Amino acid sequence: MLSIHNLSLSYGSRTLFDGVSAVIEPGRIVGLVAPNGYGKTTLLKAIAGMGGARMRGVIDVDDVRPRDGSSLRAAAFYAPGDASLLYPSLTAWDHLRMVQHLWPTRLNAEDVARKCGIESFARKRVRSLSQGMKQQLSLAIAYLTDARYLLLDEPMNALDPTNVQLNSRILRGLARRGKGIVMSSHILDNVDQISDEVLFIYNQRIVSGDLIPGERAADRYRRLYSTGE
Repeated sequence: MLSIHNLSLSYGSRTLFDGVSAVIEPGRIVGLVAPNGYGKTTLLKAIAGMGGARMRGVIDVDDVRPRDGSSLRAAAFYAPGDASLLYPSLTAWDHLRMVQHLWPTRLNAEDVARKCGIESFARKRVRSLSQGMKQQLSLAIAYLTDARYLLLDEPMNALDPTNVQLNSRILRGLARRGKGIVMSSHILDNVDQISDEVLFIYNQRIVSGDLIPGERAADRYRRLYSTGE
């Protein structure tokens, strides 16, 4: 189980989270929603032990703490949505082989490449790939780590509709096999489609995304950030 207890995160004098608590259970997809600048990326990085922000409180990932280094890396993997995970001079295939070498994964790189639809450009260097291809590769890397918790920052960024649906199916399949997934996104239709739960960031807190009957994430978004309800 991934648990956050009384967590505060800040940069200098700016506080992004103040006394936040939450639980993410394995086997569930949780959508994390807020406008830009509310701390979605900061929170995901903190869970992955990547630092940056000043932190108080407790983050526990299957009894592994952020300071536990390699153990945390095997338990929780953060994938950004801006291709900053990738090395421009390496090929897509180089990245997948690196993951197989560095992570205790049970998965096969060729199987993941085929499943994620990157076989056609697997031998190309990252610098020659489109933004959508880079995002497909970033997601393939995340899947290949076989981490129990995937922390995905705007995972559908730059993907065409076909690949949005492909990765939505992959994520639902991973959840059925016991993976816990936290997914920040501005594509609220997709959040509704694949999430078991939606959490919003508001007023330095994590707010339950409980929806009224017939309401969608976009409706809750408008209510929360327009009127504070």
